[in-house]
Amino acid sequence: MIEMRELALIGSRVRDRRPRFIPPATEDQFSTERIDWYAVERAISGENPRPPLNEDELREAALWMRRHDVPRAAVSTQLCLYERLIKEWEADAGMLTPDQLCTHDGCRKARSGRGLCTSHLTADRQWRQAIASLEVAA
Repeated sequence: MIEMRELALIGSRVRDRRPRFIPPATEDQFSTERIDWYAVERAISGENPRPPLNEDELREAALWMRRHDVPRAAVSTQLCLYERLIKEWEADAGMLTPDQLCTHDGCRKARSGRGLCTSHLTADRQWRQAIASLEVAA
């Protein structure tokens, strides 16, 4: 049986389905000095017009939303960012599992294709094209 004192908590959970953003309270909790946490909060809440954000603020907003299970496509749409950039930020923050990282030795970037990050995938493609051109010439 549900007690009456629990009903307010249940009601508040139903009304506020989205997690609430709480900016850091002290200076030592700030990741950089270039972040306006209130602008980040407005961007996360989806207020229009969206305030102009610098790269650090966009990164913090995207990572906060991804930590709270907002799909990458929704974050991309709301913050006007490429999904690939969001995934790279997640890799830098350690939010991706090892099977989502590049398989090249020592590389900690996000996978792009064939198990490699974009830089290793580009190098692999160039290498394959060079081998193919050698085979055609021979």
